[in-house]
Amino acid sequence: MRKVILSMLTSIDGYIEGTNKDISWHLWNNEMDAYMMDFFKTVDTFIYGRKSYELMLDYWPSQTGSFANIMNEMPKIVFSKTLKNGMMNSKIVNGDVAETIQKEKRKPGKNMVLFAGANIASTFIAKNLIDEYRLIISPVALGSGNPLFQIDKTLNLTLSETKTFQCGNVLLIYQAGKF
Repeated sequence: MRKVILSMLTSIDGYIEGTNKDISWHLWNNEMDAYMMDFFKTVDTFIYGRKSYELMLDYWPSQTGSFANIMNEMPKIVFSKTLKNGMMNSKIVNGDVAETIQKEKRKPGKNMVLFAGANIASTFIAKNLIDEYRLIISPVALGSGNPLFQIDKTLNLTLSETKTFQCGNVLLIYQAGKF
């Protein structure tokens, strides 16, 4: 069965963006590019919420190169109650999140990655739809902003792998437990 993997870059204090949606603190280099290109070989579907999808549309279509090609061409599932038409190989879904993802998990193929904002990630967490968490922790404390985890239950995870990057980021890979 295919897995849903949440992949997010966070500050050490758990924020995915600072105040006013600031992400200028993200650390990225060639080593991070190489990691992500290897990771992309294990997935065949990107999952977005509307806001993350629209941010992606604002940036990636004008970019070039192998990384941009993957971001632009990979099949995407976008959960939105307002969008009607998708661009860049996207399927817009306004139905039940859990039902849709359970059907997708049963299809043949590689894993799916949830590149999301905190709202859709919280929905996936609450419905136990995430199988693996790939958290890239950047060595900065923001103190405020938009936290990744906006849940009101304990989330039990099992650490399965770590990787450090020369830029200071640390990848923590966790397998999901259940509430």
